[in-house]
Amino acid sequence: MLTRREALSAAAVGAAALATQGPAAWAHGRHPIPGVRGMDHVGITVPDIAEARAWFEDVIGCYTPLRFGPFSDPTGTFMQDLLEVHPRAVIPEINVLRCGTGSNIELFEYSAPDQDTRLARNSDFSGHHLAFYVEDIDVAVAYMEAKGVRKFLGPFPVTGGPAAGQTINYFQAPFGTYVELISYPGGMAYEQTARHKLWSAYDIGAHAIDKGIPGLLGLDHVGLTVPDIDLARRWLHRNLGAVAPLRFGPISDPTGTLMTDLVDVHPRAVIEEINVVRCRNGSNIELFQYSSPDQDTRFAVNSSYSGHHIAIYVDDINSAVASLARRRGARKLLGPLPVTDGPAAGQSINYFGTPLGHYVELISYPRGMAYETTAEVKLWSPKDVRRPH
Repeated sequence: MLTRREALSAAAVGAAALATQGPAAWAHGRHPIPGVRGMDHVGITVPDIAEARAWFEDVIGCYTPLRFGPFSDPTGTFMQDLLEVHPRAVIPEINVLRCGTGSNIELFEYSAPDQDTRLARNSDFSGHHLAFYVEDIDVAVAYMEAKGVRKFLGPFPVTGGPAAGQTINYFQAPFGTYVELISYPGGMAYEQTARHKLWSAYDIGAHAIDKGIPGLLGLDHVGLTVPDIDLARRWLHRNLGAVAPLRFGPISDPTGTLMTDLVDVHPRAVIEEINVVRCRNGSNIELFQYSSPDQDTRFAVNSSYSGHHIAIYVDDINSAVASLARRRGARKLLGPLPVTDGPAAGQSINYFGTPLGHYVELISYPRGMAYETTAEVKLWSPKDVRRPH
């Protein structure tokens, strides 16, 4: 029987050939929607927004420059049309957090007559996690333990295959969200042959922030579990110009408890494949395909406790929405919707349903947002980063 470390390393070595399979360029030949700059934020629904905001600020080290709401429609279908939730759903507040350099985190608190309060595991179709890059993972993990955060197996170094060079450790926030710490100070093995590297805060000169987790640079990636990883990767490639320079797997433990200990899933769960996707500038998107005896194949709507979305910044919201709406597999909701008052004034948004099983939002604020006139800390934005060549 392999040790826990050997099991993951052996799986990664066996999948090394996947590392260089992927688009050879930034998908220009597929004509992605116009003006994509990168992932602006990842949105997650939490049971108590005050608790979640305080935890991200005090433990992780985030700032909350933008808070707005409430949103509801007591008699009409606005909430259903805009966000595909129950017509009587209410968003009491939205908070948008900056956690160092990289895509922001948008917190939602909902109340809804049909709200699903289950929390998805990583192996469920609604599974997701937030991964933060740290300079010294041993120091960062010790800090999280001292804060009393629920910890899983780790720090866990990957020593073989295309992902060799990274070390990880999963945690679970008190409100249910899975958080990963990741570090790869010497890079990863895939970089030796890949045409394109994953996005990294290091590449744009980021420095560790001065509060929260020691050595925190920012959000490295958001992890999403999808029912069909090939379909999800192709959709992101064709529509958003994303590339997948890092692909590896499978990962499993046929007899032991590695999978439970490492990522809090059923011991016989199998990660069939992992693809890490770069969408221009901003934090990466890590796609997982799982099989598991207890897998929940329901998809979460935005008002569920497991609800989440990724938001992509575009230069011109009207042309980008029109382009995406014409494409197969993109289900357009109400929009483009301009926000014309309050601290978020200046942004325009449009949500789409996708074959990934997850919602994708297009967002644009070419002249900034109202909150910026008084905020001490501004949100990070991929529009402020030079496009890759």
